[in-house]
Amino acid sequence: MKRNILLILLLIISVNLSAQISMMSKKIFLDSLNRECTPENHAYTRVITNYSQKSTRYVVTDFYKNGRKKMTGSTLDRDVLKKDGEFIYYYKNGAKESVINYSEDHKAGKEISWYEDQSKKCEKQNIWDPKTKKLQTLILNCWDINKNQTVTNGNGDYEETDQFVTQKGTVKGGLKQGYWEGNDILRKITFVDNYDQGVLISGVSTDANNVKFSYSSLSEKQSGKKALKSK
Repeated sequence: MKRNILLILLLIISVNLSAQISMMSKKIFLDSLNRECTPENHAYTRVITNYSQKSTRYVVTDFYKNGRKKMTGSTLDRDVLKKDGEFIYYYKNGAKESVINYSEDHKAGKEISWYEDQSKKCEKQNIWDPKTKKLQTLILNCWDINKNQTVTNGNGDYEETDQFVTQKGTVKGGLKQGYWEGNDILRKITFVDNYDQGVLISGVSTDANNVKFSYSSLSEKQSGKKALKSK
């Protein structure tokens, strides 16, 4: 009898504790493009710890459907993801994918990535200038899937995939140099960009209807519109 009463008490405490944690945190559902969606259509879930409390930063963790972590780090805003500090990203099998440092939602400092077998993929250094609002990424050392080093001390050939964009080209002094070719599966375009010491100076994209668009800056490339020139 006493044992049954003890089990009931433990169950009540467990339920109350779970309810308290649930009230303090917030859980939202995200689709494959990281947009908030309904539970029926979700690809990931996001949990913001201590959501109900006022704080300078909140721990945010994304999970795959299998329950394993996809990403974890801190956000300065509980309602809008504003990355700050170290973020760790994981593959679906639980292996570490990358470690990236942020400062007020901008990459800043070391960035290291791995393949799923945990062999080193790439080492980068991100330099964020808060005055000019510009980011410079130095590509330092990289290896292909066969563990062959393709970039050494900032020089070599490199191919990268960042979410929906895949591109490849030459790296010199840690910076993109010359012509880089790539494709964007989300926007359904291919492109050829021309870099000079890491700065995009010109490029041409081609969409699924073979319509070409030329641009002379990263902002024009991203928006798909020509920048208005002041008179």
